[in-house]
Amino acid sequence: MMKKTFAGLFVILTLTACGPPQSEDPANDPPAPRTVVDTVAVRIRDIRQEERFPATAFYLESNRLSAPISGYLLRSPGEVGESVKKGQELYLIETREHRAINADEALKNTDLAEMGIVRVYAPADGALLTLDQRQGDFVGEGATLCTMARSDKVGFRLSLPYEFNRYVQPGTDCIIELPDQTRLPGRVAENLSTTSVTSQTQTFLVKPLKPTLTPEGLNVMVIVQTQQYKQAVLLPKPAILANETMDAFWVMQLVNDSTAVKIPVTLGLTTGEEVQVTHPAFSAEDRILIEGNYGLEDTAFVRIGNR
Repeated sequence: MMKKTFAGLFVILTLTACGPPQSEDPANDPPAPRTVVDTVAVRIRDIRQEERFPATAFYLESNRLSAPISGYLLRSPGEVGESVKKGQELYLIETREHRAINADEALKNTDLAEMGIVRVYAPADGALLTLDQRQGDFVGEGATLCTMARSDKVGFRLSLPYEFNRYVQPGTDCIIELPDQTRLPGRVAENLSTTSVTSQTQTFLVKPLKPTLTPEGLNVMVIVQTQQYKQAVLLPKPAILANETMDAFWVMQLVNDSTAVKIPVTLGLTTGEEVQVTHPAFSAEDRILIEGNYGLEDTAFVRIGNR
């Protein structure tokens, strides 16, 4: 009896062990982890590329002011470099005769006392380069009183590498940037037809479009536009991915709320923190991954932010 009972239990256990496996239900599997990402919209706007070249300020024309008569200087400008306006009185000259008349009590109250005073005025707006004579000096007729540079005759010598020669010609508009970041509109006036043997740079004359006073010899930068694109497609630099040799580029584009795909791209200009994409033609509605995009598969399941 005991033997039959054990035999029956053995058969039941054997049948249970060899029974068909339970069916696998994918719905019961845990969801695959998704990379948390952030996206950015494509920007479309006009862009241009600029190049910066060194230039030096110099005065194309200066005026030497001479004493029209001999006499004593009762008044003179203060310092070299002082700005002056056209028609501003610079010197007041007293003749010997005037001094002698005013020293005579009988003559200083007569009409003769009004004679013998000569004023010298600035012929144009500008700055004083030299002060050859100062208040209190006695000057002879024709002596140089000062030299002034005219603000409407300021120029800049532009040193341009020859490979950029096609972008700069007489008539080209440009920007003159001073050391304090002040920007002045300018224009290339002429090719001075000189080239530095050592640096292989060509020299151009640049003039500001408005009169300006800058110290002669001041080093400035001339900004010239080299390329321009209308309605360029732009993306932030972090959105652009590349291989190790930097000869292939792509982005991860969000095609729905949970899927991003790899899109090869061709790049153009770089403007600050943005890069131009010349191919393919993205639209302003396209969403591109900017965070969490590194290392994703060609097609990846993602989660935007804290969704």
